[in-house]
Amino acid sequence: MALVVSALLTNAGREALAKSFGGATGGFNWSAGKYFKIGVSARMEVSGQDQPLPPNAAYTDIQSVGAEGFYYRKTFIASDILFVAPATIQFRCFLDLEDGNGTEADTAVDADGPKATSTLAGSAPVYYELGIFDDQDVMIAYGTFPGETKLNTKTLNHLVNINF
Repeated sequence: MALVVSALLTNAGREALAKSFGGATGGFNWSAGKYFKIGVSARMEVSGQDQPLPPNAAYTDIQSVGAEGFYYRKTFIASDILFVAPATIQFRCFLDLEDGNGTEADTAVDADGPKATSTLAGSAPVYYELGIFDDQDVMIAYGTFPGETKLNTKTLNHLVNINF
């Protein structure tokens, strides 16, 4: 079952979109989303329960890239990006059984795989945020969602709809 994540077009994403209407001088190709990052930060405790923070269009990266965070980065394949309406594009952010469990070795920040695994202290990651990045490493969309625990017996399938 897929979780539909309501994401904001970021300020940087809006700027890149505006440039793309200006010709070949910049911008990004919506159909060429490069990768996504999914992370454990962007949450707060409310009445003893962790809740996602509201998304912020001013962010240029997910909040989990900080010293206390853990995130997983994965490159899109062509079938992960779909135009579902004239003004809506959908990104499928899928973690397979072996992806993002927190048990894998850390990888470089510009490579697919987990980052800052040691911060989990042996616990399974609980994801709360997701960012979509273009081929120029600009975070074009950002969303938060209720926490989802990732185990090696469970896939995560998030659908991010961007309306413009």
